[in-house]
Amino acid sequence: MSGQQPIDANRSVQRPHNLILSTTAHPNPKITALHQFKARSPILTAINGDGLPLTSNNYFRYVSAVTILPDRLRIGSRQHVEWNFSVDEEEFALLSGTIERLDGSAPTRAVKVGSRFYRLRCVNTADFDGSIGESDWVTASQVWPTNITVVLNGDPLQIRKKIHHGKDLPINVTASVKQGANTLSVSILRAQKEGITEYAITLETIELLDTDAVKAMAGVLPYDDARLRILQRFQNRDPDIEVVNVSFTLNLADPYTSYIWDVPMRGKNCRHDECFDLDTFLQTRSSRKPNQPCDADQFKCPICGGDARPQSLVKDEFFVALRQELAKKNRLDVKAIVLQQNGQWEIKEEEKTGEAGDGSGSRVGANEQSAVNAPAVGGGNSWRESEIIALDAD
Repeated sequence: MSGQQPIDANRSVQRPHNLILSTTAHPNPKITALHQFKARSPILTAINGDGLPLTSNNYFRYVSAVTILPDRLRIGSRQHVEWNFSVDEEEFALLSGTIERLDGSAPTRAVKVGSRFYRLRCVNTADFDGSIGESDWVTASQVWPTNITVVLNGDPLQIRKKIHHGKDLPINVTASVKQGANTLSVSILRAQKEGITEYAITLETIELLDTDAVKAMAGVLPYDDARLRILQRFQNRDPDIEVVNVSFTLNLADPYTSYIWDVPMRGKNCRHDECFDLDTFLQTRSSRKPNQPCDADQFKCPICGGDARPQSLVKDEFFVALRQELAKKNRLDVKAIVLQQNGQWEIKEEEKTGEAGDGSGSRVGANEQSAVNAPAVGGGNSWRESEIIALDAD
């Protein structure tokens, strides 16, 4: 057409390094990320040892190992790093092969317990003080620099960013990893209005487990250690502060069901005392896609958001013994106890509201519930009768 400008064949098609793309409030990856269809995660099909498909969906992906790129990327100074790593024959045999579909649909991958995958993640190190531990890393948010190029074994990788996918996503590089020597090259450019920021990149190993394997990996916090951990809350480490409270409440309710747990679990690095139920925790691990193993980032503590991967889970034997004691008294309806400084505990009864809904706040009285005897945390024959107070309605 006569009104059009001629196209310059020598014009560069590379976008300017200082260009910031506008974002969509709620991007639909099926539309906004259509150009990255080759970066789609494959559909996983679980198989048994004979290669036959399994119908059970009780499979979980989790981060089994983290290898942090030794050199940080700092916008404004160090903007390019190259890293060599090796994959031996045994490890490579555990990687699942990908079957590409000729009709353009998502690729498929047959997996079994023990199958492994590789992925790249990037975090902003400004969120950390000092060194980054593995437990801190796996719970950190994935974030890509505005302008970044990643090349693995000569193949440029597509970066899945928030503008196209709603949030920054890791890169599954299983299909690009080869047996023997591998080379990863990463470069970044500072974008307009982007401050001096440091990033760290890791190669993560993702492994597939079933329910039995997850439970077998969980550790145990012995009774004596668990008891000491609880009682340390009474210790005052500041001589200028006088401790007045000589008791505190322990919550026994699972955060999902609001009932007492069957198997009390917590992450080994969790600082809270509360636990969650193991089976309920595993049942609530989900995937963004139906009939797929749970996403690798789902293993976070439902109470504090900390690391709760299979290798980080511990069963608290103090709470196991506590549940057994409550079961003997037919009081598994209890949701909290009050722990005294001398190691004894008593049931904390829930407030009862009048049937008329008048909010009278009447509590369980002596004529409704007999006093509950509770053993000391230290065990033995030390018993204490709890005092139950009936409050007047006014």
